[in-house]
Amino acid sequence: MSGSSLRFDARWSRLVWVVTVAVILMLALVDALVVSEVWKAARGNALPVLLVVTALLPWAVLAVVALFAPRSYRVEPDGIVVKRLGPAAVIRYERIREIRRISPDDVGFAWRTFGSGGFLGWFGRFYSRRLGAFRAHATNMADLVLVTEVDGTKIVISPHPPDEFLEAVRGDMERSA
Repeated sequence: MSGSSLRFDARWSRLVWVVTVAVILMLALVDALVVSEVWKAARGNALPVLLVVTALLPWAVLAVVALFAPRSYRVEPDGIVVKRLGPAAVIRYERIREIRRISPDDVGFAWRTFGSGGFLGWFGRFYSRRLGAFRAHATNMADLVLVTEVDGTKIVISPHPPDEFLEAVRGDMERSA
């Protein structure tokens, strides 16, 4: 596989689908209500800037969040690439100390310290008693893989299928060693 890359899916769990759809529907409803009230307050005057800001700001925030949501995972000759709409996250092989499958029980309850905890997946920075501080680029809890870097940084990802992903990464790591 040296010189080529393999793509692995970032499959959304049912929970991610439900949270994402619920957030979008609730935002649309609240946005419609707020815009309606601002429009009434304007009493037919020219469309105020406040109306535009009120209508667009929440959608702009969601668009920025969407830039960092994992879309797929690639096993490249020099590392793991988490593909996103925004800049890709890269985990270089020389920085990996250990990579292994984990279960949701290995993570336990995780506090989101900065990131998304269900909308479009789980990505950003988290803390759990079992793992300590970690970064996540995950879309479901069934395919969890823990990458521990040489400096102790922990990264949780969810490529599908995880066992084939691990096999590809370990093969590339052996070839690059």
